[in-house]
Amino acid sequence: MVASQRVRRNARGSGDGTHDLAGTRSPNGREVSDFGGPHKLRIAVVSSHPVPYHVPMYRELAARSEVELEVLFTHDHGVKETFDAGFGRVVKFDVPLLEGYPHRFLRNVAATPGFSFLGQVNPELPLAIGRGSYDAVVVHGYSVASTLAALVGPRSRRTRVLLRSESNLLNKRPFRTRATKQLLIRALFSRIDHFLAIGTKSREYFRAYGVHPERITLAPYTVDNAWFEQRSADARRDPAAARRRLGLPTDRVLFLYCSKIAKHKRPLDVLRAFVRSRAPGSLVYVGEGEQMQELRSEIARAGVEQDVRLLGFRNQSELPEIYGACDVFVQPSELEPWGMVVNEAMASGMAVCASDRVGSAYDLVSDNGAMFRMGDIEQLANLFSKWASSREEVDRMKAASAARIRLWSPRETADGVVAAARAAFQESR
Repeated sequence: MVASQRVRRNARGSGDGTHDLAGTRSPNGREVSDFGGPHKLRIAVVSSHPVPYHVPMYRELAARSEVELEVLFTHDHGVKETFDAGFGRVVKFDVPLLEGYPHRFLRNVAATPGFSFLGQVNPELPLAIGRGSYDAVVVHGYSVASTLAALVGPRSRRTRVLLRSESNLLNKRPFRTRATKQLLIRALFSRIDHFLAIGTKSREYFRAYGVHPERITLAPYTVDNAWFEQRSADARRDPAAARRRLGLPTDRVLFLYCSKIAKHKRPLDVLRAFVRSRAPGSLVYVGEGEQMQELRSEIARAGVEQDVRLLGFRNQSELPEIYGACDVFVQPSELEPWGMVVNEAMASGMAVCASDRVGSAYDLVSDNGAMFRMGDIEQLANLFSKWASSREEVDRMKAASAARIRLWSPRETADGVVAAARAAFQESR
């Protein structure tokens, strides 16, 4: 079932389960929306900073005639050079993140701006919600002071608040923690008008805390598929040439790890499985992080320097060529609420191998790869061995990835946001 079909099924309104998006007529003949204003929905999206994989959704919403969009940023990470602790280096995204949609940066009065709970304190946000400046406000998560205040604070009667969250139940917690969360999160969720699920596991999370299915709409986590497809096209068309440019082997299946080299991402699992498999392929790492020296040491001890290539940190514009030149993307994380790199790799034509702790695997990985038990080196090694010996099977999986990701695009995300905004009003009348 494609995303847009799921969105329609979740909405309430007409007899066929869809919303009538047309408004009514005012006394002066102008069409007005159910919100009581002009037909255009005034939607604000609140985000911590310009996240590359959120931007395509913003542009898609901004292009829609029925939407008047404003994106509100509570922090400026990535727009200017900022130290990223996970990569252990200063980072500035090298793709345009502020073009194609209305936006503004809210004044952050935090003593130490950042991603801690008190690192984003933006008094303008709850004031805008209280004044009724928007018909619908979409908030990404509730881990900082500003977004939590937006969710629980006073609001105008005309404004509906929608929550979009990465949270899922894949990370097992102690009973006491689960019981406490049931009390606190149920209370928080009672203040929210509608919920935007990013995928299957996100929906399950909302349901576990008492949210009725009709208050949940799918707005899938997506990337700019077209951008990755176009930027990776040359590498996919002539992978040998791309591999030579990148200094990679040209004659074998390439497995790619692309993420922070950090413990919770489990980069060493990939190396250990690769070594155990004795697969006639090569392993490529893209990224930097706290375990980089440990990774180098294990490569040397295993004597696989010729079969494992370390490309280091690469910025966003460099990734499509790397994806297009490689074959199987490996995401072994122990804690990955979604994993947008899976979307990127699929849009660039890669097969996918993901652990069962990667949220996106439950929606995006099927005939285009495999899911394995997190930490199961033997199972991962068997997959490596199988695929490295079968170029035909790898090529089939790569084609399946490209076809599958076309149904998981920013268009479906924007469809979900608009449908959820309409549903929120209908549900609270």
